[in-house]
Amino acid sequence: MSVKNGPAVKAPDNEGAEALTANLKFSQMAQPSKRVIADSVMLIDFVVICLCALVAQWIYLINYLGTSLSVETYLTVGVVGAFFAVTAIRGRGIYRVEKLGSFRGQLSPLLFGLGLSFVILLSVAYMLKMSANFSRGWLAIWFSLSALTLFFVHVSVARVLRRWKSFGLFSRRIAIYGSGEVARKLVEHLGTCADEVRIYGVFDDLPVGSTPTVVVAGGMSDMIRVGQDMHFDEVLIALPMSEKNKISNAVMQLSILPTSIRLCPDLVAFNLSFVGVADYDGVSTLEIVRTPMENWAPILKSIEDRVLASIALVLVSPIMILTALAVKLDSPGPVIFRQRRHGFNHQVILVNKFRTMKVAQDGSYVPQAQRGDPRVTRVGKFLRMTSLDELPQLFNVLRGEMSLVGPRPHAIAHNEYYAAILGNYASRHKVKPGITGWAQINGYRGETDTPEKMRKRVEFDLYYIENWSIWLDIKILFLTPFLGLFGRNAF
Repeated sequence: MSVKNGPAVKAPDNEGAEALTANLKFSQMAQPSKRVIADSVMLIDFVVICLCALVAQWIYLINYLGTSLSVETYLTVGVVGAFFAVTAIRGRGIYRVEKLGSFRGQLSPLLFGLGLSFVILLSVAYMLKMSANFSRGWLAIWFSLSALTLFFVHVSVARVLRRWKSFGLFSRRIAIYGSGEVARKLVEHLGTCADEVRIYGVFDDLPVGSTPTVVVAGGMSDMIRVGQDMHFDEVLIALPMSEKNKISNAVMQLSILPTSIRLCPDLVAFNLSFVGVADYDGVSTLEIVRTPMENWAPILKSIEDRVLASIALVLVSPIMILTALAVKLDSPGPVIFRQRRHGFNHQVILVNKFRTMKVAQDGSYVPQAQRGDPRVTRVGKFLRMTSLDELPQLFNVLRGEMSLVGPRPHAIAHNEYYAAILGNYASRHKVKPGITGWAQINGYRGETDTPEKMRKRVEFDLYYIENWSIWLDIKILFLTPFLGLFGRNAF
């Protein structure tokens, strides 16, 4: 096990240059969700069995017997059979990445699921007196094709998963905070399960003159910087329970990262709430902060964003063209104003807006717009009041930099100011920023001239992050035209 500030990879040799290149490439990728992979394989099995029913009909009934029977009938039977087969296969426990990564032991559950499905279909057809309507030859070919195709699919999946595992794609990328005896024991234990865990660094803020028991890559600020660049899957706090203040402070600072934060088992005597327990090959850790939007959630949200943003662009394109003309004719300057703002995990993105001011400010000091602000143009005043200036951000959504719904991004200068005075402000960046959000439809839109207004906005943003669902997004999008576009603070 390598412990350093960055990915742990083996040194290259004359025969391993290509493997190292692939390893480095995969180390930069987000860790895939095991649940998504397993569910995807299950869906592929379902589709395969359905398609094999139609292929068997084409081979035996249409080409061999020359009959023309309803495709819909055989497709319906195929769907029912696939449902029973996949349910039975799932019951045998092979739809887990640990099982799918090796084909050994998969053949029997696959054949069992198919066999049970066909027995159920035959029994139902017999009881309903429908067995004469379906050819036994078709059924035999369907079973054989399904078995062969599923065999090929699962062998291929096993090979791909083994290759990914060799690149370390399934290794949990971990950072450790603490450099004392607890950290030393943890590092030694994790070294015994190197295939499952990759330590990206051990960090600690040590008093002058202190000597760590493990190699330290830096302090808390270094840890947060590396976490924003490399994206840890988990952070383990390995400090003795006597250092309660240091633990609480570490949890507060690390909460800005979109990652799970866990405490080692020694650390149970402090006032923090836990959301779960995670196991590291026999070592249990207490989870106090959970990564938002895991498994299918980021995939579903990405599909939602791109589909709805594409539809919205088509619908509002005439409005955008007219708005662009109005901006161009109203005052000199570019039509689109691009400003640096923080996106997911504090990465800097360029956010698009229709220009609403006579100046384009994006420096260390950006005054917020105020009522009667002389910088705002005549057209800009209307655009800001109706939020039409935000429409170009649909392109940010299509590029994957923003979401339709999420915490509103602020100018970097404002971010730095509020992050310094509001302890949980930076936690808004655990998800992608949005064009609209839960705070906006609850009245917190426009100028935030006091820390209290921003604190309330942050509260609503964090509520959204912790309670995200597709239905909450739909609710926000539906209410935005009524509650989020117009308001007293829009100027």
